[in-house]
Amino acid sequence: MSVYDPVIEIVFKHTGTQAKDAVWISPNAYELAPDEVLEIFSLEVIPPVEEGTGRIKRLKYVTLRIEGHDYPNMYINSVMMPAEHPNYICKAIPLGIPYLHRPLTGIIPTAIEGTCPKVARGQTLTVKTVADEDISEDYAIVLKAARVKGAGKLIEVVGTPVVDATFYLDGEMYSKSVPVSLETFDQLPGGMKQSIPQIFPWFTYVRNKNATTANKWYDFVYPDSAAEDFMTLSWNLVYKEVAYLVTHIGVIPHANSKAARFYIEGRITNPEFTTRPLPERNFFLPAAFYDTNVNTQLKVAGPHKLIKPFLFHGVKGGIQILDNGTPIPANGVEMHVYGVKFVLKGGGA
Repeated sequence: MSVYDPVIEIVFKHTGTQAKDAVWISPNAYELAPDEVLEIFSLEVIPPVEEGTGRIKRLKYVTLRIEGHDYPNMYINSVMMPAEHPNYICKAIPLGIPYLHRPLTGIIPTAIEGTCPKVARGQTLTVKTVADEDISEDYAIVLKAARVKGAGKLIEVVGTPVVDATFYLDGEMYSKSVPVSLETFDQLPGGMKQSIPQIFPWFTYVRNKNATTANKWYDFVYPDSAAEDFMTLSWNLVYKEVAYLVTHIGVIPHANSKAARFYIEGRITNPEFTTRPLPERNFFLPAAFYDTNVNTQLKVAGPHKLIKPFLFHGVKGGIQILDNGTPIPANGVEMHVYGVKFVLKGGGA
């Protein structure tokens, strides 16, 4: 029997306590049928909230687990992808444009657009979280996905038996074609079994590990100036093994914050953007703040969608922050980065 569900919701709930740095993998995995595929287009976090203060507790990260493996390049904390709520303007951004929404949109997304994580037939899907502090409050991870059952129905919904996954970076072509089937669904962009070149949604965040130096741009590099490897936002990409496309930015600034910028070595100008705390101007408003009392009062929320996505490909550079002449203390600024990661050479993501 063939089935097409443009939207299904899968909820993973955590109850009880979770100590700082403790890992939780939901035991209630979703197991796909032998003729079923899923395309996940949204991941939303209903965070743990401290009773009385309204402070959102910190999860170090949330990611997907597909067939027992962590999904790459996805490090979402408690406030980056908020679930829709009638009292908040905040909401999560999509993980991509689903191929399985073609009957609704009328289009087959490009390889760069079609980055939604893919789950192929018979596989298991769950979530993994790591706590950034002791947590005793309940929280939940909500996945929204499109579902198809039936080999013929899958091709009918996608609209083609073969997807052209060709894309261009700085005019350079990276080309491949992927057959559409129950067995090869996770070889499409966003899938964990892609051949090179690979394309993934990329979600990460960083806090300044050290205090800034007054009036000097701060680079995020693990382990010297960023606490985790996934928090590195400064790269030497001249060999074009990987590339990063930044589509959205959110910054929770400090009182001493002044600006953020995209930096490329050798470029005469590098765009700078004001990032001051409320009620002053912050060009890169975050999706949500850790204070729910602030979130209920927001009239505009981020993350800020860049008018022109910023590409780091074949260059040395990164994303930096600047203080206002008074150093920002360690962990004073939190920056959220959303986009696409390309694996152009090598053995994987």
